[in-house]
Amino acid sequence: MTSQFLLPTKIVTGAGAVSQVAQEAKLFGAGKALIVTDPGLNGTGIPAMVADKLKAGGLAVDIFSEVEADPSIATASKAAEKARSFKADVLVAVGGGSSMDAAKSAALLVASGGYLKDYAGVGKVAKPTLPVIAIPTTAGTGSEVTIFAVMSDPDNNEKFTISSPFIAPRVAILDGELTVKLPPMITACTGMDALTHAVEAYGSSIAQPATDAYAIHAIKMIHANLPVAVHRGDNLAARGNMIQASLLAGIAFNNAFLGLAHAIASPLGGHFHVSHGMANAVMLPYVMEFNLPAAMEKYANIAKALDLGSAGEPARSLAEKAVAAVAQLARDINIPLRLRDIGAKEEVLPLVARDALKSIQLRFNPRLASEQDILALLKKAY
Repeated sequence: MTSQFLLPTKIVTGAGAVSQVAQEAKLFGAGKALIVTDPGLNGTGIPAMVADKLKAGGLAVDIFSEVEADPSIATASKAAEKARSFKADVLVAVGGGSSMDAAKSAALLVASGGYLKDYAGVGKVAKPTLPVIAIPTTAGTGSEVTIFAVMSDPDNNEKFTISSPFIAPRVAILDGELTVKLPPMITACTGMDALTHAVEAYGSSIAQPATDAYAIHAIKMIHANLPVAVHRGDNLAARGNMIQASLLAGIAFNNAFLGLAHAIASPLGGHFHVSHGMANAVMLPYVMEFNLPAAMEKYANIAKALDLGSAGEPARSLAEKAVAAVAQLARDINIPLRLRDIGAKEEVLPLVARDALKSIQLRFNPRLASEQDILALLKKAY
């Protein structure tokens, strides 16, 4: 068996790192930059601050601020059209996963044209896109370093994923100070999303030593720092550690891929418009419990990394402690316990199970799951 490890993104990190955005853009020979962001973040002044730094570096700047949660095909097309009309040389994604995925998709459309959904799947992008610089303002998605873009098709209540090394951002700028004003519940959901990335990458059927190292360290950092970031959002150390942990988890799943929680989270978002982070946050403990028989040693290692076990303790006992620790973490940061609490409808769960079965991420889950298994798990979580 052979393995591959890919990290196509340059990473700039540290307090004040956002000040280097113009320098990084000019390395592409860029004279014009289009910032891609969402309306809420645009109102905070963060995108304007990034624009000022780009202008100070000699670039012309425009802002596209129409990205919604679960960005749609139409939004990517509108951003691409604005990039073309402005003649942007680089896209600068400022925000969470939605803004970064919309920027990746727009950059693809500028370079290759066509209909976005035709690129859904693996390896359907034939050439490099317009350069993207990603500046995350949440600590969760890892989209700043991944080869994935998750987009929505609202006409069919579906989400789809584009996967190609060509769409990965060329540069990721991580500055924990940009996450300080993130509300507690968004901090909680995005942090649990990062934890889900790390746990699923660690348990993946194609995990390798390199991905294991990134994933287990991310798990440790999230377990230690997420409650502080949620309940004391002004704690710069916790904020900085969370954005680093999200990065590590992103690098891990960029290579080991994901599993059942993500396979379920996508149709939960499509059918009920639940945020991706919230869907993963609710489902992760249930999925871990389901996977435990096939991922016992890995979950036992998670417990050891979190100092939960004692010397000589059986693997099953340790693995159960890891699952319990994740469930307790969710409770500590006020994540709802049940799908019914986040707007899911019981009568639609069979459709969620049906759609989850289509996900490529199921290939990498440590335990095989049938449609009946997934439906039973959804009902348990309901």
